[in-house]
This record gives sequence, structure tokens and C-alpha cells, in this order.
Amino acid sequence: METSAKIKKKIVRIVLTLAVILLLKGLFAWSHHFSDCYFHRWYIWSSRAFRQLTGIVPFSVGDVIYIAWIGTAIFFLLKLCYKLIRMQWGASGLLVLRGIHFILKLYLAFLILWGFNYERNTLLHDTGIITGAYNTQQLYQLSDTLLKLTNAEKLKLGDTLGITLPDTTVPVFKKAVMAYTTAAGQWPAFRYKSPSVKPAMFGEWLNYPGVTGYLNPFSGEAQVNTTTPSVLLPIITCHEIAHQLGYAPEEDANFVGYLAATSSSDSHFRYSANFDMFLYSVKQLAVRDTAMAKEVWHRAMPGVKADYKNIVKFYEQYTGKVEDYSTILYDKYLKANKQDKGIRSYSEVTGWLIAWFKIR
Repeated sequence: METSAKIKKKIVRIVLTLAVILLLKGLFAWSHHFSDCYFHRWYIWSSRAFRQLTGIVPFSVGDVIYIAWIGTAIFFLLKLCYKLIRMQWGASGLLVLRGIHFILKLYLAFLILWGFNYERNTLLHDTGIITGAYNTQQLYQLSDTLLKLTNAEKLKLGDTLGITLPDTTVPVFKKAVMAYTTAAGQWPAFRYKSPSVKPAMFGEWLNYPGVTGYLNPFSGEAQVNTTTPSVLLPIITCHEIAHQLGYAPEEDANFVGYLAATSSSDSHFRYSANFDMFLYSVKQLAVRDTAMAKEVWHRAMPGVKADYKNIVKFYEQYTGKVEDYSTILYDKYLKANKQDKGIRSYSEVTGWLIAWFKIR
């Protein structure tokens, strides 16, 4: 009887949690004032508060939370299997309901702390840039422009033949914060206070699913996989900081990260940003016109090609089923959060870049 009463209470709590989730989603859909309050007041305040707290700690608080949850999940499954083997159906049912309620509460926390940022559409407002459809010729011109900028920055770095070596004079995270400070002079919405950017604890393991960085929505930390090729670290860091500022869609975070990185006085940052965006654009171009893409790529300096080959060689040792499955899961995650193109959303930064170079 006691188990039956607990089951009923748990069902009521599950229903109430679902009701809160649906109510919040409804408010976002129907009330512009409510969503505006979330984006420009609640999220700015809460994310900064989390960054202030986690920024004090030298290690990744979010990764510790993830490890604790993984351990809890394993214990939960073992406990459930034990009760099922013992045919304790009531206790098993209650345990399942507890698991469902925990997942729903976790999802609610995700929405409140971060997830609702997928509903925002303020990049136009924040930058004054209007994007739209583009043709193959425009994509070719973008690839050509980005290649010229990439080649120019490679020349400034000095090594025109070999791979780009990291700059160890100032930590990359500190330089990224400085880049955002400079960018905020032109785009006030990019003002980044209370930094909290940290190396991911899982390090090399993240290379198997191809993860270069991520925002932890439960701690507000930007996590960077520092084991990736150093040439990519500046743009990866700027991308994750863009997520911290509330730019959830991947193409938006890519574009904001690009604007910030190219605002830096450091050639390593400008090279990293232009090089990464060039790869996005030339790959998009190759889908539409292989000959045009080859023609552009042919004009890349030997050192630029060396950096690309180094990245390909680096990830070859990690490719396999793990990457395939993680790509599928992340693709579904993005589509579930209103990014219809899924994993291809990253490449959609080309639309913003074409619009940006039009007004420069």
C-alpha cells in the first residue's frame, strides 16, 4: 500500500513537471514580452551569475556534474535490474517513475538555464546585418575572399610552408576574452563579463565523437577540447563564448565567434577564424560546383594546405563508429531544437559571412 501511494504521488509530480514545461513553451510561443524578458534579462543575469561562481574554480564544474550523473545512471540501472530479477514489480515501477521524473526535471532545468535560447532571433538586431539566400557565384566570391585573408594572415605568421605553431606567450582563453572586449566596441551585445572558459576534462576522448568544444548549460562554463590541433583553438574558444552569450544556433555562434576572433590584434586568432570559415565555404562550394572549389583551393598557400592536412591526419586516428553514432545523435538534438538542417547548421554560417562582406 505504501508503494502504491508513492507511485501515485510520483505520477502527480511528473504531470505537474510536464505542465510547467508546456506552460513555459506556450508563453514563449505566444508572448513576445515574456521571451524578450528571458533573453535580455533573465538569461544575461543567470548566465553571468553562474560564470562568476564557476570561474573561481580552476577545473570544470560541469564535467564533474556529468561524471556524477553517469555514475548515478549506472547505479540506477543496476538497482532496477536487481529489483526486476527479484520480481519486485511495484518497487521497479516506482524506480522507473523516479527516473522519468528526474529526466523531466533535468530537461526543465536545461530549458530555463539555456535551452530557450534556441527560440531567440536577435543576431540581426545585435549586428544590423541582414542575411538571405545566396547563389553559387556569391559562394565562390566568399571562398575567394576568405582564402585571400587566410593567405595574408599566414604570411604575417611567417611560416608559409609548414603548419601553424601555437602562440604560447598569452593563454588562448585570455586572448579570446580580449578579442570579445575589442568586438564589443562595435557590437555592444558581444560584451563578455565574468569569463568562465576551461579545458574539457575528457580531453582526448572527445576526439572520437569529433567534439571540439561545448557549452555546459548546467554550469554556464565554456568547455574547449584543448587536444585538438592548435590552429583551431582560437576560433573554437570564440565559438563557445558566443554560446555563453546566448547565441544558441550553431551558425550564429560560428558567425559571432568569427567577428570576435577577427577583431583581435593577434594574427593567430585572425588566421584561425579565416581559415576555419574558408573550410566551411569551400566545402559548401564543392557541393555545388566541384571545379570552382578546386580552383579556389589550388590558390591556397602551401602552409594553409599543410594546416588542413595536419587536421585531417589528426582526426584519422579517431574516426570510426563512435563518430558516426555521435553525429547522428547530435544531428537529432539540433533538429529537435529548431535547427532544421541539423549538423549542417554549422556550415550555414556562409550566409552570414556573405552578408557581412557585402557591407564591409
